[in-house]
Amino acid sequence: MQNSETYSEKDLVLSITEGDTEAFDKLFLEMYPALCLLSNKLVNDETAAKDIVSEVFLQLWKNREFLSEVRSINAYLYVATRNRSLNHLKKLKRNEKKIQLAYEKQLNDKSYEDILQDVFNAEAVRVLHTAISTLPPECTKVVQLNIEGLSTNEIALQLGISASAVSHQKARAIRLLREKMIPGVVIISLLLGD
Repeated sequence: MQNSETYSEKDLVLSITEGDTEAFDKLFLEMYPALCLLSNKLVNDETAAKDIVSEVFLQLWKNREFLSEVRSINAYLYVATRNRSLNHLKKLKRNEKKIQLAYEKQLNDKSYEDILQDVFNAEAVRVLHTAISTLPPECTKVVQLNIEGLSTNEIALQLGISASAVSHQKARAIRLLREKMIPGVVIISLLLGD
């Protein structure tokens, strides 16, 4: 094993081929930032670029016994990163197409009444959220936590109040919301029930 400062490219490749993790770490530290930059330029997603470059290095380590056939390790890494980045973009495009086709199928499968019901449901939720925002602050907190799925006891614990105080705020919220939105009574009861 050599000092990490004295590796030539040929020695570095040979050392990695033999399983030298110090040599591999040196290559990784030296090339990772540049490869991430290249990948990010192609995919325009910093997190995805880091994942892509990590995968390139993982493949390099798994297939290190074939590195002796590589003329330039740097060129190899640049090409591998570019190819993997382009494959990532192709996969995204395929997924977008699948999502688009599924969406179109869903639209085609829905009747006018189904779409109208979806619009009605969305509007009912919007009206309910608007009404909730007009409640007194203590009621609003309780209702929002309840909608997020917390139980009365969990809400009490999070807000530092008793469970009976939470129940009182729920009852108060239902009363106030009923006054504000008569058609939404069923929705209110469903959302605030335990």
